[in-house]
Amino acid sequence: MKNGKEGILSVFGIARRANILKIGQDIVKSSLARGEELLVVFASEPDSSFYRSLRNGRLAEKSQIIVLPDISGEALSAAVGSGNVKVVALPLRSGFARSISQLLAEGGKEYE
Repeated sequence: MKNGKEGILSVFGIARRANILKIGQDIVKSSLARGEELLVVFASEPDSSFYRSLRNGRLAEKSQIIVLPDISGEALSAAVGSGNVKVVALPLRSGFARSISQLLAEGGKEYE
């Protein structure tokens, strides 16, 4: 398995092909509103009202939020094969979410 940034982007690409990955603010927000438990991942430093509302709102109760400062929106977009992607999400109990958590732990970096 690849490590670090490359591994994380690879997991997102595989999750997209498996039709598990939720891409974009609107889809993530509606999934959270339906009560889905998600690992929500933001690229770089998020500067959006969605990020702030998610961190401070009721939708954060059943989600885990991660910011990946080493991964740009462009890199995330390329990995998932879509344009202008700044946020993606995976079901919290999925193997893909566990893989992301494991890669982050192996990297030794602290993320939110």
